[in-house]
Amino acid sequence: MKKWITYCWLVALTLISAPAMAQETEYQFGVRWSVNGFASALHIQGIMLDFTGVASNFDRRQPITEYTKTDNNTIELYTWIDEYRAEDKIKVSLLYWELGQNPSTEASTAFEVVMMPGVKDAQPEIVSTDPAAPLQPRESDIGFTSNGRYETLHISFTNRQPMPTWCWEKGDVLRDNDATRDSLAREYRRLHTLFAAGDNDALLAAASTRTAELALASDTPEDYVRHRFSYDMYFDNPDVYQLDDLPDQPMTLNLAAGNRVAWLTEEGVNQPLRFNNITQEGRSAFISIYFIRRDGQWEICR
Repeated sequence: MKKWITYCWLVALTLISAPAMAQETEYQFGVRWSVNGFASALHIQGIMLDFTGVASNFDRRQPITEYTKTDNNTIELYTWIDEYRAEDKIKVSLLYWELGQNPSTEASTAFEVVMMPGVKDAQPEIVSTDPAAPLQPRESDIGFTSNGRYETLHISFTNRQPMPTWCWEKGDVLRDNDATRDSLAREYRRLHTLFAAGDNDALLAAASTRTAELALASDTPEDYVRHRFSYDMYFDNPDVYQLDDLPDQPMTLNLAAGNRVAWLTEEGVNQPLRFNNITQEGRSAFISIYFIRRDGQWEICR
């Protein structure tokens, strides 16, 4: 996943050639969310987009066109803290904009949900809705729950715009078992070997599906998207970045999107492919990769 600023550059780029796949979308979509003073994690279709494991104050945006399908979609914002205060607030907004517009300055709000988790008996409130927007809240399927360890703001929404069928909808339904985990671990080891060899071309070739779909979602040429995902920054600076070893012990299998998307983690949400910044102790750059399996082969989807 790339940060919002990268995506803004993608959509703002003047097109010099048509995308490799026919553009089917009229609008592009994003999510904006904010918390004040607690840890959080944002998921769409069960796929993690962001994790902030320490108490934080922020207001962030993330593109989600490539995670949005026609009809029903779900976003979940997980939060946790010892005790919420009465003034604590969670806000989640769904955004949309036309192709060619700048999402940082020209995006419109489809709807916004606010939750006050420290107020007794409070429920999520839809504070604004644009009835002309392609994204509409499903009011009967918006709620806030707690399991004693963390709280979940669940937001379901309908997308009225026809969308491409994305790779995360096409993968085989996976079983949550050791065989699936071990098979995926072998794919991680294969990619780790490519990272160790500094084989940027092979790594980008392995992610060709991701490149094509992000080009489609952002309406930009595939060559530009591929360039933005290049790993040469790590390979060209060995005095700064050092590839970490994969864990010896079995990793944790994570499934999402109806068990069609998979990834492995080693500790909490930490993904096992990472470059340690050897000039700053404790700083690492994690390579976040999400997989599907088709025709018996693992394929990088996001």
